[in-house]
Formats: sequence, C-alpha cells, structure tokens
Amino acid sequence: MSSINVAGDDRIGIRERVERSAWIVSPSFDFFLLIFAPLVTLPIIAGVYFRVPILAIGAAIALGFAHYASTLSFFFWKENREYQRTRWMAFFLGPALITVVYLTAVGFEVPYIIQVILFAWNTFHVARQNNGILAIYRARAGVRSPDQKPAAHNAIVAVSAFFAVWNINTHEEVMGFLGWFSDHDLSGAVKTIAFVIAAYFVVRLVLAMFRRLEPIGIPEGLFLLSSLVFFWPYLFIKSSLIATLVMLLPHYVQYLALVWLLHRRKFGSARASTPVSGELDPVPFVLRLLSGNLIYLVPALFAVGWVVYLAREHLMSTGREMHFEVFYLLIAFLHYYVDGLVWSFRRPHVRQTILPFLLNRRVADAAG
Repeated sequence: MSSINVAGDDRIGIRERVERSAWIVSPSFDFFLLIFAPLVTLPIIAGVYFRVPILAIGAAIALGFAHYASTLSFFFWKENREYQRTRWMAFFLGPALITVVYLTAVGFEVPYIIQVILFAWNTFHVARQNNGILAIYRARAGVRSPDQKPAAHNAIVAVSAFFAVWNINTHEEVMGFLGWFSDHDLSGAVKTIAFVIAAYFVVRLVLAMFRRLEPIGIPEGLFLLSSLVFFWPYLFIKSSLIATLVMLLPHYVQYLALVWLLHRRKFGSARASTPVSGELDPVPFVLRLLSGNLIYLVPALFAVGWVVYLAREHLMSTGREMHFEVFYLLIAFLHYYVDGLVWSFRRPHVRQTILPFLLNRRVADAAG
C-alpha cells in the first residue's frame, strides 16, 4: 500500500512535507477544524461528563442550531435562486411533505418510527459529510484512480453504522422497534450483521489502497483514518443517546468550518457583493461581512444557538418540553434533507458554484 509521501523526496523534513501537502486551507485549520475536530469540542464533552447543564446542553444546542441555520444561507445565494425555481419540487415541496408526514406521525403518536428513522438518517448523514470532505482531499491531491471513491465511501458508511449500533441495546426506541419482529433481543444479531458488512467493505478498501497508483497524502490519509473512527463514542459511552451527542459535536464544527470557508472565499471581495449595476446586493454583503470577520460571525452564531437554548429552558420550566423536542427533531430532518440537496455534487450547478472554491486556491484567491 502506498505510504504517506506527498513530496516524493525523502530528503525534505517532516515540517516541509506537512506544508507542501494538499490541505484544504492550512495544516492548523485542517487539523483542528476538520481532521481532529473532536479536540475543539473537549470543553463541551467535559460538561457532559461533569454534568454541567449550561455547558453540556446549552453549548451543544447552540452549536447544533448554528450549524442548522448555516444551511439556510444557500437559499439566499443569487445564483441559486433560478436553480431552486427549476427544482421547486425538491427545494420547496420536499420540505413541506417531510413536515406534513412528520407532524402526522407525531399527532397520531406512531411509536418508534420517528426515532428509528432519525437514528439511521443521522448516521448516514454524518458519514456522508465525512465522505464529502474526504473527496475534497482526494481531488486536491490529484487522485485519479476510479475505485478509490466507492471503496473509501462504502467503508466509512459501513464502519460508522457498525459503531453506531454497538450500544444499540441502550436505545429504547430502536429496541422497541426491533421488538415488533421478535420477542428475543435482536441487538446482538444487528451488531453481528453490521460487523460482517463493515469488515467486508474495509477489506475492499484495503485492496483498493494496494491497487492505488498515487501516494497517500498526509491530509487525505489522516482524514480517512479519522472518518473511519468518527463514531468512536459509541464504543466507550454506554448510553446511545449521549454517545450520539458527543459524536455530533465535531460534526457540527466541521460543517460550520466548511460553510465559513466557502462563503469567505466566494463572497470575500467587494465585487462579489456588488453587482455590475452598482446597487448593493444585501445578501452577499451580509455573507461577506459574517465570513470575513469573526467579530461578527461568532456572536451571530451564538445568538442563533442561545435563543433556541433559552426557548428550550422556558418550555421546560412550563412543562412543555415535548414542544421543543418536536421542533428540534423536525429541524433535524429538514436539515438532513436540504443538506443533501445543496451539497449534491452530482448536479452540475452545485459543482460549478461550490467546488471551485474548495478545490482551487487560485479561484479562492481571485475571489478574495
């Protein structure tokens, strides 16, 4: 299997190797906000461990809803408006149908189904984001081998699913759903099946890496490894729900980092926010303002998140916590769906409006 050797010159030092690697931004940005994002969330995890509610729940909700809200920015891109009108069923009817189906299931108190779909879709959604970031690293490194993408992507999804079901016996709703099919505890069978599938795709990945022609760059190699173990909390935390929270925190960080980077590069110049007519287009101006200065961005994200947190506290104090849970899960479902649309690189429009700013630094420099 190819070794990590970006420069192809054994005489250069490790520091120079790192600097020459195909980072999306830089070694420090990629290390802390993409590859080892869990390090950034350690204070929140400490809040979970030491049971500090305002840090564990408050910061987690603030981070989560800031990440949900950032998805809405794609609806306000000028070049996306016509694209969304041509696909109005996907962008507008789809969310409406999800909302109707979800609220109907809640209204009729359909047991287990919502939580089971949430668990499965959440697992796929997070693994899919890791696949997308890995694809960026692979493209920036100039990898041409066609078998690398499916091999890595299938392995990440399969291993993530296996980790996610490791403590599935502690997930009451999923276990209740499995109870519909058998009186016996099926958690062991689920884990065995997930393990066999994961092992199969990991072997496929190893074989693909042996056939690979290009060397494995430092960023790609590290992110591949971190993606394969991204769901590690499920192995060490007994509660499936707490493990999910801990796992999602770095996912939020990665997403916010990518959205910030994309908007900074895309709307980073004055001409990007001012059309030819000279009239100011307010939406790109706001996106440029937020992405160009952390003094504006961080308070804006915290404002979104903490407003939701305070609303939750108010509902809990008045005995209406269920109202918040219904709202929260609906937002999560809509985010999963819309996120799959705005980041769908199979669509030419998405490739043309997003990829250049993540893959080509010259394009990003020209925009900034």
